[in-house]
Amino acid sequence: MTQKTPTEQEDAPSQPSAESSGMSPATGNTTDDPTVGVSAGPVVRGRAGWVAPLALVLAVAGAALSAYTWYATHVAGQLQIGRELGRVDGVVREVERLVDSQAQADATVAALRRQAEDDRRDLLAKIDSAGTTLRAEIQAFTGEQATERAQHQEALESLADVVAKTRSQMGTTRDDWLLQEVAHLLLLANQRLTLIGDVALAQKALALADERLKTFAGPQILQIRRALAQEQEQLGQLHPVDVAGISLTLGSLAQGVGALPLKGDGDRPPWSGSDTPAVSEASQSTQEEGQNSAQALGRRVLNDLADLVRVRRVDQTRVPKLDTSARFLAYENLRLQLVAAQLALLRQDQGLYRENLSQARAWLVDYFAVSAPVESFDLRLTELAQVEVTQSFPDISVSLDLLRSEIQRRDSTQ
Repeated sequence: MTQKTPTEQEDAPSQPSAESSGMSPATGNTTDDPTVGVSAGPVVRGRAGWVAPLALVLAVAGAALSAYTWYATHVAGQLQIGRELGRVDGVVREVERLVDSQAQADATVAALRRQAEDDRRDLLAKIDSAGTTLRAEIQAFTGEQATERAQHQEALESLADVVAKTRSQMGTTRDDWLLQEVAHLLLLANQRLTLIGDVALAQKALALADERLKTFAGPQILQIRRALAQEQEQLGQLHPVDVAGISLTLGSLAQGVGALPLKGDGDRPPWSGSDTPAVSEASQSTQEEGQNSAQALGRRVLNDLADLVRVRRVDQTRVPKLDTSARFLAYENLRLQLVAAQLALLRQDQGLYRENLSQARAWLVDYFAVSAPVESFDLRLTELAQVEVTQSFPDISVSLDLLRSEIQRRDSTQ
């Protein structure tokens, strides 16, 4: 809806006057008909009667619309301004609150800074006090250490004097002790090799002696080590006899002697069965006459008496069965020959060793029955008799003599 201006409102009633002058709205020309002019007068007056109120209504509506528009624009602007002012006021209050909080935080920080400064000064004061006390204690401890160090130095000097005097009295040093140890090892190697032929132990003793001599220097020590190297090479070329294995074998044979059968042990008559028809007839009659107890008892006694004596036919001479003492001597004499062979093995006496085994084989043939255990026993004795138990060992006493000469030379120089 648009509001008309007063000029437009004044021009509006002039339009019917044109119609009343006899002008046709379609052609715009005037008419000369007198009837038309007479009937148009009341119509113009009717239209003028409702146009004026309409214009008034329109004017009032336009005024009301203009007033409403002005009110809406003015009041809405005032409300918006009020809301903005309220928001600004809230922001201002929040800023003031933050400023107050910042001020309180600054005050708290200042208080904490002052407290920290106070604590720092107190701590520095305590540190200075503790440092002063610690320096005093360190100085006191340093003085005590110096005193104790001096006392310990005096004690060490006195102890060194005592040790020097002891060394001078004993006439030996650490090198001398090592040389004595090497001399003992070389002596042990010579004894084991000479007495029992222990090549392995002699080699170990020589190796240990050479290891001890590596810490020494000098032409005499080099000469001793050269002799040790030659002796070790000579021992390495030997093929030692398994003395322990042979001795254990002989011991095992000696323990198994008691299981060998002697001559005459297998020559026993068959006591079961009957050799004469009289015995069979007697037994048959005994069965037939079982009802007569007296006769049955007599027949049983006669049968027992008949079993006490047996008659056998022998085509060749048989060795009588040995009694208890003879059996004991047979077994023990064989054991004695085996033990004697063990002793000859340890002494490396080849002749005595083979002689004892030969006597053991002869005793085995004379008193023991021919059987599989006896043949196996004799075969093992034959194999043992073929072993060479005697060996020629090299002389390893050269290094020992050189070492003893070096020890005597050192003792004379001290």
